[in-house]
Amino acid sequence: KIFTLITVMLVAMSAMAQDLKSTDYHDQLVITINGETMPAEQAVITITEEAEEGKYTIKLNQFSFMGLLIGDVTMIGVQGDDDSEGFTNYATTQTATITNGEAEGIMGMLGGKIDVTVKDGSRSKGGKFYAMITLVVPGVGNVDAVFGDNNFDGSSINGVSSDDDKVAAIYALNGARVSTMTRGVNILKMQSGKTIKVFNR
Repeated sequence: KIFTLITVMLVAMSAMAQDLKSTDYHDQLVITINGETMPAEQAVITITEEAEEGKYTIKLNQFSFMGLLIGDVTMIGVQGDDDSEGFTNYATTQTATITNGEAEGIMGMLGGKIDVTVKDGSRSKGGKFYAMITLVVPGVGNVDAVFGDNNFDGSSINGVSSDDDKVAAIYALNGARVSTMTRGVNILKMQSGKTIKVFNR
């Protein structure tokens, strides 16, 4: 009877794990270190629902910066709150685990752990994820990563205006107001008051 009970429990746990939804998000990742913004790179972040409602696992797949591979950076138990507009909003500060890196590289140097903050304002909706993430790398300092952009309404920002909303001001990532978009990340303040981050090549 005990064997049957254990088997039933294992089957139930396996079925529950299979029901958990996992989504891969592909987008640009812009990294800033000590005020210097690196060229954007294509990246993949995986978000997986956990068994506890409202909790998610967020994994930066094969995260690297300045040509240095860290590895897969995984945060578990990340709070995800749904809002009335259909967004899931994420925020956490925790020590994440690093796997699939190089034992003699940064992963080994950090002991397979890294302090990470997913900042308020990080959110997903449909097939899109926008995240502001800070990783604390000893000897380097804070590595700020912005994944995707915060434009979920689908309006084109090539000319950086939509039919009913125009650009009121342009700011560099350091907060300085500029007259035209600079190379790298630009912050656009629209006439409506909305702000948009845009990467300009």
